[in-house]
Amino acid sequence: MKKIYGTLILTAIITVVYFSLNLLDVGTIEVFAFHSNKEIQQFKAAAKDLPSGINSIFAGSGECELCHGTAGGGPNSTALQDANGNDVSPVNDWRATMMANAAKDPMWRAKVSHEILVNPSLQVEIENTCTRCHAPNGFFNAIHNGQPHYTIAEMEQDSMALDGVTCTTCHSMLPDNLGSVFSAGMSYDTTKTIYGPYDNPLQAPMQDNIGFTPVKGDHINSSEMCGACHTLITESVDNSGIPTGVNFVEQAIYHEWLNSEYSSTNKTSCQDCHVPRITDNVVIADRPPWLSPRDTFGKHELVGGNAFMLNILKNNIDTLGLSANSDQFDMVIDRTINQLTTKTLDANLTETNRTTDTAYYDLELLNKIGHKFPGGYPSRRAFVAFLVTKTNGDTLFHSGRADSQYRLLDEDATYEPHYNTITNDAQVQIYEMVMGDANGNVTTVLLRANSHLKDNRLAPRGFTITHNAYDTVQIVGNAYTDPNFNKQGTTEGTGKDIVHYNIPLDGYIGELNVKAQVYYQPLPPKFTDAVFAHSSTEIDLMEGLYNDANHTPVIVAEASIGFVGIDETKNPNILIYPNPTLDFVKINLDKGEIKSVLLFDNNGRIVETNNNKKRIKLPATKGIYFLKIVTNNDQTIIKKIIKQ
Repeated sequence: MKKIYGTLILTAIITVVYFSLNLLDVGTIEVFAFHSNKEIQQFKAAAKDLPSGINSIFAGSGECELCHGTAGGGPNSTALQDANGNDVSPVNDWRATMMANAAKDPMWRAKVSHEILVNPSLQVEIENTCTRCHAPNGFFNAIHNGQPHYTIAEMEQDSMALDGVTCTTCHSMLPDNLGSVFSAGMSYDTTKTIYGPYDNPLQAPMQDNIGFTPVKGDHINSSEMCGACHTLITESVDNSGIPTGVNFVEQAIYHEWLNSEYSSTNKTSCQDCHVPRITDNVVIADRPPWLSPRDTFGKHELVGGNAFMLNILKNNIDTLGLSANSDQFDMVIDRTINQLTTKTLDANLTETNRTTDTAYYDLELLNKIGHKFPGGYPSRRAFVAFLVTKTNGDTLFHSGRADSQYRLLDEDATYEPHYNTITNDAQVQIYEMVMGDANGNVTTVLLRANSHLKDNRLAPRGFTITHNAYDTVQIVGNAYTDPNFNKQGTTEGTGKDIVHYNIPLDGYIGELNVKAQVYYQPLPPKFTDAVFAHSSTEIDLMEGLYNDANHTPVIVAEASIGFVGIDETKNPNILIYPNPTLDFVKINLDKGEIKSVLLFDNNGRIVETNNNKKRIKLPATKGIYFLKIVTNNDQTIIKKIIKQ
């Protein structure tokens, strides 16, 4: 007991000393608070764009920013930083994400308006369904206080709702029934409890400042928590708005994860990728100044794959009334593109055969993420652009051609089927989920979605049709019978697809340059056409933003054989001669200027390595070769060589 009392007395002395240091100006100090009035006012002035205030369940993110905002803003100058001094503050990382802007997302607002225009008698149900995921701090508070439903009009007047999916949206969620409740059917603590991942959190600062008590909650790191919203099941209606009795799976990322090796063999949760943990010692709040560091910290990056919408948000901050600045959006956009290009998909291209009239190629794609790709909202898709050119640059074959807005030129008017083998360039491989209405026609109206007409999105590794979650995440269409789709022989779960390309040569006997690129489109023109065919304030706004946007998709993976467009020399004073050649080429550089020289054949294989040599002998086989020279000042020159 003496030890306990001694600790309490010491804490009280430190607290008094700390707050005595803040008596530098006028104002009454709240004796038992952890922040002076001056601190709070300064904070509120600096954080005016984030909502402050507390409703019956939630706190605005502005309340959280004081302690968990930008690094260096509080009395502990080393808080909220990793071992290298990088800012890892939760609010700063979250602020420009799609989750933070869920309620202000202009495409979401336009789509809600579209659904209501198509189904006007169901406006109450539509708004009630959509706001519970996109504006949960408004919706759940209203329902808790006895309202029967929550409207878009109410959301627009509710700063807490416009905060999107915010700090307390996740950290106030109860563990009750997680893993078995979906479509935002979670429940919330109403006693102002905050759940976090750490043992024995310091409670007094948060209790005194905003009235919430932090406790440990293991569910905060569980995929089941994410699944509460990221499995969305809607009740289908026909074209007259009459219920069909069908429950339609609009997205089921959680169930896709369940049916993968990530939920079993690899034991990787949603948070492992989207709230990536570091083992650095991080002080997780910048007040009080004596707070001890934690040795595991989840960075609240919350990165998805929608760089297209993030760029629209960044370019229209004032128009949309957003709280993040352009630098914060750039940070999230960079993380998003990095995730898409390095952590999502692998591509491998192989020439399997060539006859006098046909060249045969296999494109193998491997899904590296823990759910289907593309994942989530039904508009999202990926397509393969497959280009074959002659050595003079003339196009011989081009599947996946697109215009300046990346509208596919050869796409089927309804939808493109899944292909195992592509034999002409009017065929294009598109990985997507296509919704069908009660009459079996393609629809983009979520409430009218009654069946899946196609779902060939790349499955995660470990995915099988025998898993108990498969009925929720089925493969639909030609992909189901494709022997190379998620299969190797009779074994399922490869997470791969192999597309065979048979390229007609039309009498051409020369070498070929081949490139395959996989483009990711979160919001392709074909999907938005149906929305923009209608008019409302929200739709017209989004159409203008959409038309002004850069539509270039992110290339998530690519592979090539030969070097397309690579015959270039940045330094015109460097010569490689003779070219064409019968036997060898020379480089007009001194040996001391050359770091390395590599010679590749037209399939990209290294056939000769000659470090610090000016004379390179070519193989006996005639054809196209590529010489790669790296100089001592790290300049790289690649030159096409023709061996006669």
